Amino acid sequence: TMFMIVPIFNSMMRIDRSLIEAAADSGASGWQTLWNVIVPLSKTGIIIGSIFVITIVMGDFVTIGVMGGQQIASVGKIIQVQTSYLQFPLAAANAVILLTVVLMIIWGLTRLVDIRKEL
Repeated sequence: TMFMIVPIFNSMMRIDRSLIEAAADSGASGWQTLWNVIVPLSKTGIIIGSIFVITIVMGDFVTIGVMGGQQIASVGKIIQVQTSYLQFPLAAANAVILLTVVLMIIWGLTRLVDIRKEL
């Protein structure tokens, strides 16, 4: 949760208060201000938080096993089971596929916003 909240909080703190006042003075409702002012300006924080969460969750198999029981299948759990059964080539192939999918997701997310602007 913190890996998502902190980047969003950081980007929302950079929003100029006068923009929210201008939206209110223009007659925008609270929802219109949220969707037309706050969300577009905090989009970089949402994307950065999503990148953090995706990279952490894709390889996490311990928490999924504890929270959902050992019968829940995730990619990390499948790779862990394959290595425990000494099926190293299949586990390595699945790890490369997982890495490729995560890198493609991150590449797609970084195309949506300019992350250098947030740093």
